[in-house]
Amino acid sequence: RSGQYSVIPRVAGGEITPQEMILMGAVALKYNLWTKITGAQRIGLFGANTWHLPEIWEDLVRGRTSFHNEAEKVSVSIETEGMESGQAYGKALRAVKSCVGTSWCR
Repeated sequence: RSGQYSVIPRVAGGEITPQEMILMGAVALKYNLWTKITGAQRIGLFGANTWHLPEIWEDLVRGRTSFHNEAEKVSVSIETEGMESGQAYGKALRAVKSCVGTSWCR
């Protein structure tokens, strides 16, 4: 309705690497997006303008971006394996709770 979109990369079972978290944060800063953890154990980037969508997905898929804001004293440059699109709708298994291993499950 507002002309803005959500961008939700795939985060299988809620497991995300530190590099992927940094990548998502840098992309959010670069395009002035707000973030939240969804009920499906993914991290959503919200408030994307239509004209930024191809650039946002290019940054996420190729796994590289950089952002510099001197006023806020923030500078980020990241290169990682990249991410793929998560399925927003469809007939799919969702909200599955997963165990992160024997060290963390109690």
